[in-house]
Amino acid sequence: MNDVSQWVDDYVPPGSRDSNRNFGPGPKRDKRDPRRKPFKGLMSSAKFLADMTPPDYLVHGLIMRGGTYTLTGNTGHCKTLLAILLAIRTALGQWFLGRQCRKSRVVFFAGENPDNVRYQLYGVCAEIGVNPDELDIKWHDGVFSIEDAMCAVKAELAAHADLGLCIFDSLQAFFEGDDDNQNADMLRLAVSFRELTEGHPNKPSGLIIAHPVKKASRENLLPRGGSALTNELDGNFTAWVEPGSVVGEFHWSGKFRGVPFDPLKFETAVIKPEGLVNADGDQMPMTIIRPLCELREAELRDDADKNEIDILAAIHVESGITANGLHSKTGIGRRGVDKALNQLVRDKLIRRFKRKLAITQLGKKALELHGR
Repeated sequence: MNDVSQWVDDYVPPGSRDSNRNFGPGPKRDKRDPRRKPFKGLMSSAKFLADMTPPDYLVHGLIMRGGTYTLTGNTGHCKTLLAILLAIRTALGQWFLGRQCRKSRVVFFAGENPDNVRYQLYGVCAEIGVNPDELDIKWHDGVFSIEDAMCAVKAELAAHADLGLCIFDSLQAFFEGDDDNQNADMLRLAVSFRELTEGHPNKPSGLIIAHPVKKASRENLLPRGGSALTNELDGNFTAWVEPGSVVGEFHWSGKFRGVPFDPLKFETAVIKPEGLVNADGDQMPMTIIRPLCELREAELRDDADKNEIDILAAIHVESGITANGLHSKTGIGRRGVDKALNQLVRDKLIRRFKRKLAITQLGKKALELHGR
């Protein structure tokens, strides 16, 4: 018997009399901590250190083999696009935002919005010049009960000896309870996600796309589900795109088992992939993401600086002007106007009075420094 077959045979289904983790449905569901393990006895330091192994990464410096992580971001902040790009780069053994991926098979559970994932996959593949039909990625269309299907899913995963990554979209879509802020319920779900890959001979990693807590900012991008969820997993990656900007960041928040890393930046863009059309035959625009190099970031920063000065000058000339008025007067797109205004407010160069804008004394000095 090979290792994969043994892994499946050794699995004890939820609700079994011999299992110390009863995930069975119904009112008799075990409410004990699902992480309970038997006492193994004490050992010497030498024996304890004998089991030490070097860190082994699926994505260098980011995702450890066998680890399970969340990827948290607000709606529209590219978390699913990042997961799709990661799946493609892992399947091809290429680089993800500057980090090398180990070539492995990927399984993607598209639970939350499979149709949109299809469009995004098509767009990303068109952008990087990859034929999606040739990718070593397996898919599941729609949600299902992880607890009820545990044996079936583990059996299918076992058929892929080279499995390296499982992606789940999303935490909230696969949650079957009434309140996704309940620690105990989300802890059981987190353990279930980990159990799907735990023990597989190839040590696949897991990535769970998650929605954040309410009114999440860049500083508190934590998945809804309480501290028990975050504590059970190996880290929480984050996706953030500054309002009005085309620059985003892939980073971490709350917990990361590994060496902390600086934000990995990406650029968003809208393309119209050939062959992607709606029911009327019109080409569909799709947002895609690209790694952001330092030179390109400098170019974008220069453009943003110029927009900010142009808008600041327009506000100085016409105190009380609105954002719509700035768009008409400067010719800068609405997204660019919003981004510039947010930055000018943060820098205390302008003040908002409801919808109207006024320059501050500091803003006037900034214009003088730029010869305006």
